[in-house]
Amino acid sequence: MADNGGRAAVRLRELRGRIERWRRTRAKRSRMPAALWVAATELAREVGTYRVARELRVAYGSLQQRLEGSSERDQRGARGFVEIDSGALLAAPPASVEVSDASGLKVVIRLVPGQAVDWAAVVAAVRTAGR
Repeated sequence: MADNGGRAAVRLRELRGRIERWRRTRAKRSRMPAALWVAATELAREVGTYRVARELRVAYGSLQQRLEGSSERDQRGARGFVEIDSGALLAAPPASVEVSDASGLKVVIRLVPGQAVDWAAVVAAVRTAGR
């Protein structure tokens, strides 16, 4: 049975193979898929950023940023799609929804019972503010 270092070495080799396959088939200048970055980040937590960056031939700085960003997200909660049932929110007493991102952009939506929300306008405003 392999020790933890041996298992990490096997995982590094497997991930290096996946990345090499992606590199051979990718469109020029395309970004590495998020799933590969996630796997690299998990390995970097185990065996170190320098080793993973060197063995996978990825940029150390990019891997370090993703590693730092993922730990911040772990503390704040996962990113992704969040469905908001505006009908339930509007039926409740006055409520607010706050959304923020890593750059510090923060959006606060104050909901008033019985007042309609134009969600398309909210999304457009957030996109404009985030540029």
